[in-house]
Order: sequence, then structure tokens, then C-alpha cells
Amino acid sequence: MTQLKLIIFDMDGVLVDSEKFYMKSELQVIQSFGKEASEDYLRSFCGTTQDFIWGSIKKDFALDISLEDLKIKAKNQLIYLFETEEIEAIEHVEKTLSNLKKAGYLLAVASSSEREIIKRHLIELDFLKYFDLIKSSEEVAHSKPAPDVFIAVAEELKVPIEHVVVVEDSTNGIKAAKNAEMICIGYNNLNYPPINQEAADIIISNMSEITPEFLEELVNKK
Repeated sequence: MTQLKLIIFDMDGVLVDSEKFYMKSELQVIQSFGKEASEDYLRSFCGTTQDFIWGSIKKDFALDISLEDLKIKAKNQLIYLFETEEIEAIEHVEKTLSNLKKAGYLLAVASSSEREIIKRHLIELDFLKYFDLIKSSEEVAHSKPAPDVFIAVAEELKVPIEHVVVVEDSTNGIKAAKNAEMICIGYNNLNYPPINQEAADIIISNMSEITPEFLEELVNKK
């Protein structure tokens, strides 16, 4: 019987309902060049890095601006939204974190967002107290779908990968967890267009499903 020790959470779309901010800022930047983009197109960037997002948008829309200047414009727009609109947690996630912490699990965040943004959101929602480690993809060699960020968390907390469960929502995040040979729960947020989560070991649509009993059963089935 495998003893689960560590649960790693992605942040955007898993802990924090921030995908709408990224999608809105991306659309606003694209519109500033007189272009339009669909919700499905913007949703496809979930779980990817800013370099990939804006490199793709620059190419797809033939934008006459350097990638670095485009990223600065995008970051300024995103920060403006974060400062002027309220950030909300994913429904039921705080109770889930509290229950898992009380049960004695190590909890960590592994996100493609910049570290300063991760900490900002966790502090704003008073979630920082639940986590033993925060890791950004900018701190490792390769971002998701490479497994680097998840492996780095497990190594730093000295937990074998077979004792780890990852909670992710994006296609790339799920691939990263599976590339790390970790068990992965896919969180399907029904408020957004669906994305490919078929590589996950199990898919849920309510964070309250993640209980100690659910996790132990999941790990011991594998």
C-alpha cells in the first residue's frame, strides 16, 4: 500500500479562478491591434508560458511588434485587471486545502505563472498558510508539459514520486504530471469551454471531491 504524502496543485484554474483574467487580457491586447479571437482559441493557451502564448499570438495574427514589447504590453494589461477586478478562489477549494492540511499532507503549488503573481494571489486569498512550497516554471529549465516543475517540488520536499498526486486543469499541466510519472487529477471547470484532459488518471468537476479518503483510494488503485 502506497502512502500518499504530497499533493501538488496548479494555481490558475485550480486554486484561483484567474483564467478569465488571462483570457480577457489576451483578448484586449489582440483587439488593440484591430483583431479578434475566439474564446476557444484563448482557452487553448491554458497552462502554457507567456513566451508560448505571445509568440503564438504574434505569429497567428501577424502582429507588427517585437515579442518582448508584446509581452510587456500584455503583462501591464493583466496587472491592470488584477488590480481593478476581484480575484476569486475556485469553489470549495479553501475547505479542501484546510481538510488536507489537517490530515497531515504536504501541499505545494507548481504553476506556469511568475512567482510574484503566484504569491500575490495566494496572499490575497489567504491561501499561503496552507502550502509548504511554491514553485514557478520560471525556476526550472523547462516549462509544462515538461515534468521539471513537478519533479523539482518532489525533490525539494524529499518525497518519492509514487507518493505524490497532482491536481491540474490544463492539457499541458496534465501531460507534465504524467511525464513526471505522477498520479494526476484533472479538474474540469464547467464554467469554461472544455479542454483535452484525457491523460489524467481521473477527472472531477468539484473540488470538494478531493478528500483524504478519495486520494488514498486513488493512490492505492494505481
